[in-house]
Order: sequence, then C-alpha cells, then structure tokens
Amino acid sequence: MSLYWPEQKVAVEIVDDPIAPPFDRRAHPDVRVLQVTCAELDDWASSVRFMDRVCDALGHPRPPKTPEWLAANRALHEQLRRCR
Repeated sequence: MSLYWPEQKVAVEIVDDPIAPPFDRRAHPDVRVLQVTCAELDDWASSVRFMDRVCDALGHPRPPKTPEWLAANRALHEQLRRCR
C-alpha cells in the first residue's frame, strides 16, 4: 500500500502489504518515499516514531507527546488493530 501527497512530493509505502503494488517510483522520480513494514505499524512505539518521520517529511510539526496525547494515540492504535 502507498499513500501519496503530491504537493509535498512525499509517499508512504507499506513494503509488505500483500494486496497493494509498491509506489511507482519511475512515474514519480522526484518523490521521497518513506518505507514502513506492517510489523512497524503494528507496534505502537514504532508507529509513533514513523508518524514523526511522516510529519517531518511533510513539513508538519510533530504533535506534542503529552500524557493525554500518548494515551489517546495508544487507545486509537489498539482500536485500529482490532479492526483487522
């Protein structure tokens, strides 16, 4: 699977997604492709670190990691994991 922000020339590619082709780098040679695995997204701490990388690549400020944000983000992560 890949997510693509054309204006920022950034893509996210989940390299081991079994149902989606990789990001087409030949069609978009000027795009920065951030790669991540399903295991990294499945692990809460790894996914938080990866989303910080996405924020950096998009030029968006990282969210402040307050105790409230961390708790809400962890709860959301757990909910999303149960949807599989």
